Amino acid sequence: MNLVGDFHVHTVASGDAFSTIDELSRRAKKLKLKVLAITDHGPAMPASAHRYHFNSLADNVKESNGVRILPGVEANIIHEDGSLDLPEKTIKKLSFVIISFHVFSWYKDNVESNTNALINCINKYDNIKAIAHLNRPYYELDIEKIVPLLVEKHIVVELNNKALAKDKENWEAFKKQVLYMEEKGVKFIISSDGHSLEQLGDFVEALNFVDYCNLKKENIVNTSVEKLKAYLALDL
Repeated sequence: MNLVGDFHVHTVASGDAFSTIDELSRRAKKLKLKVLAITDHGPAMPASAHRYHFNSLADNVKESNGVRILPGVEANIIHEDGSLDLPEKTIKKLSFVIISFHVFSWYKDNVESNTNALINCINKYDNIKAIAHLNRPYYELDIEKIVPLLVEKHIVVELNNKALAKDKENWEAFKKQVLYMEEKGVKFIISSDGHSLEQLGDFVEALNFVDYCNLKKENIVNTSVEKLKAYLALDL
């Protein structure tokens, strides 16, 4: 399966990653990727970038070494009201917003609270593009309540290579969720969640999971630029 871009990539600004945009884009070009979403951790994560970083990224970076750069963020849900860890005006400026729960910014052992937080977040912000690593067992969610919003608002579910590689014991449970979501019309995006140069464009375990689920290629949006433009309304 040919993928045209990597949509979850961290730079040194994340605090736990080790490459620059220049380095990443040079490697992306060698890998024949056309698009990179730079999605550094939001400020709620320890050692991550200040909100000024994300404003500057949106204002100044659109291309590097012939690769289209989408200024973005892996934003943290920080409250049950759906708030993210960046001001709304900053979120609006970014081209690729992927949202996630992390134990540093949110942890509730409560399905209802987690589900409410995610639904409220999706309703609060207009330009959320994806939900990160749903296979990681940080939190439990009522997927059936979330799916209609994902379909309505064209929000994709990430198949995160790094998370899938770490948590193979959860593949069967995640497969059931993914097949349910696919049946209901949810689309997916494959990403590396790269924190180092070598991890960029590594989709091996995510593609293995796609085969494991027998997921249909047409339901994975980063298999073509045309799908990305049409489904996620990306300016490519």
